[in-house]
Parts: sequence; structure tokens; C-alpha cells
Amino acid sequence: MSIIKILYSTVLDALFPISKAEMEVLGMDGDRAFHTLPRAKRSPIREACSIFSYKDERVWRLIWGIKYKRSLIAARIAGFALFQTLSMYVRAAFPVIIIPMPITVKRRRERGFNQCELIIDEIEKLAAKSDIADGLIFTRDLLLRSRHKSRQTLKDREERLESAHDIFEVSKNAAEKLKVLQNFPNHLLIVIDDVVTTGSTIRDAVNTLRKAGFEKTFGLSVAH
Repeated sequence: MSIIKILYSTVLDALFPISKAEMEVLGMDGDRAFHTLPRAKRSPIREACSIFSYKDERVWRLIWGIKYKRSLIAARIAGFALFQTLSMYVRAAFPVIIIPMPITVKRRRERGFNQCELIIDEIEKLAAKSDIADGLIFTRDLLLRSRHKSRQTLKDREERLESAHDIFEVSKNAAEKLKVLQNFPNHLLIVIDDVVTTGSTIRDAVNTLRKAGFEKTFGLSVAH
């Protein structure tokens, strides 16, 4: 780990020390968290759904742990919850393509990683040990974030809705590799995100993929 990343992690730990809620959620295994944490209410958009309620402090501490502290424990818990949900999708459609919500080059440079890729890694580990491994396809370069926007958390609802238009593009090379899926008319594509607020960003991602020919595309997030 570089000196800059070590300093960044140290500053985050100082600004956001371990709270009781964070200790509680990180002390759970995936199964317990999946059955204990409160469920999200109705999604703000039709194109996506979420698992946990972000209003619960344990949930938002879980998300922050992944997003800003690169907590692999938190990513493992989130990955387990998503895998349980994706297992149901595999039984309804075959195959199911899983992709992470992308970030821009600038954001990756600032943070050093994409938190959604961390979650995807955990889902893939679980899938490899399951009986649905053949039903899940993981690709990390199909959807690209083409334009950088300021952080959504600093904006109100109207600003978020306005800023999340036309910020994605589909990689032609990655799309070509997935053409074989045309032989599977029931295939489903799922965009994985950590948290959905207004839903504007994930809706734009889903619509971008649908326009590129992946008509059965939907979003799934850890929290809302």
C-alpha cells in the first residue's frame, strides 16, 4: 500500500472512528446480517431494487466501510446478501450477467478502487462454490463511466436527477464478447451498486445498456 493510501486510511479512521453500530454489523456473518438488517422499502424507480434500508445506521455504516475504508469484511457481508437475491434470479433467467456500477478514472485515482468491484469479487467467490456457478457470468468492463460528476451526496434531489444523464457508455469490445448470449433469449443483466438514493444514476446505467441491445437489464443495490 502506498504512503498516500496509508495516510488516507488513517485520516478516515480519525474522522470516522468505529461506532457501536459499525462494530455490531461487522461482527455479523453474511447470513445473520441478511436476516437481521431491515429491508429497503419500495424502490424510487422501476429499473432497480435494493435489499437493505440505508436509514438504519448499521446499514449505512456497512456501506461507508466498503466505500471509504475498503473493508473486505463489509464487502463480504454485502456480497452475501446480493448473492442470495441473485440466486433467485438465476432460477428465473439463464444466464444472469453481473456487472459493477463503474466509476470514472478520476474517482478511481482518488479512491484507489471501485467499491462495487469489491462487492462483485465476493459474489463471484460465493458463486464458484455454489450449484448455480454456470448461471452467473461476471464482466467488469461492459459498462463505462464516460463523464465525471461531482459527488452525488453533496447534491439535493433535483440536482442529482439532473446530473445523472448520459454519463455512461457501453464498451463495444466487451459487448461483442457477450454476443454469444443471443443464443439464450432469457438472459438477464444486473448492474450492481452499493447504494441507491434517487435512482437517477442506476436508471441511466440501465437505460444505456438497454439502448445497446441488452433489453433485459435491471439494477440491484445493497441499500436504499
